[in-house]
Amino acid sequence: MMTASAPARQEQGYGQGHGQPLQPAPGSPGHSRMPVWAHAIVMAAAAVAGLFMVVRYAIHSLRGVRFDERMMYSLGTTPAAWTRILDILGLVTDVSVAVCLAGCVVVAILQRRWAVAVSAGVLIAGANITTQVLKYHVLHSVSPPNTLPSGHTTVGLSLALAAVIVASHRWRPLVTAGAATLATFIGAGTVSAHWHRPGDVLAAGMVCLGWAAVALAIAGGLQRRTPRGRHPELLATTSLLGVVLAGLAVVLIGVRPSFGIHDLPLAVVTLGLLGAMFAVVVGWVSIAVDRTVA
Repeated sequence: MMTASAPARQEQGYGQGHGQPLQPAPGSPGHSRMPVWAHAIVMAAAAVAGLFMVVRYAIHSLRGVRFDERMMYSLGTTPAAWTRILDILGLVTDVSVAVCLAGCVVVAILQRRWAVAVSAGVLIAGANITTQVLKYHVLHSVSPPNTLPSGHTTVGLSLALAAVIVASHRWRPLVTAGAATLATFIGAGTVSAHWHRPGDVLAAGMVCLGWAAVALAIAGGLQRRTPRGRHPELLATTSLLGVVLAGLAVVLIGVRPSFGIHDLPLAVVTLGLLGAMFAVVVGWVSIAVDRTVA
């Protein structure tokens, strides 16, 4: 009886003559420098720390509240831009959230990625419920009423991150760019329309990051497949590109410094701060998912 050669056995995933599965080599698609639970813990810790700092400065400090308002009012819109922003923000409804959630779950189920389907639902539901509870039942501002975290930003970013988790490794760079664009536009739009202060948007980002850590633990911990994607630089680049595209869209539709050149520096800082948060959150989640979720 003929036996398989050593190279053939290696291709089938067995070591030479030992019958033991080979471990993925460092740098291969199946190898991750950190296990999924380590990624999730670091991400969750960063989210909690970030939320604590935002809450402490943005609503528990009178100086912070006033500066947060100055940042918000540094941005203004033309009448046409204000109408366009409200039209887009008006699409964020309970029905649209339910439809998007169902879409993410269905896509994951069609791919037979059951853990991913569950994680997408947990991320969206958990982030939005947490935001409502924090805003109306837990957090109180020194300058009431409290508007932190931003509900619209939570909806947009949680849906965007769920799409990143559900996307296959081939489509994840494109989905990451789209997710960053959508989330950034909604977040910047709520500030430009003077619905929310920047601190509200940053807090929503931390809530979504925390629930993304939970989703990552579920999707990566319960899966039976081996992660295939290994392109963190590409995902970081596409996340940044999406933020830049959203920034250009905001400017092109008519968002301007409220008082011209006088407010230009603060307006740039405001949009830059929001953009940096979205780029980091979407990019970090995309890279972590790429390394740990099949």
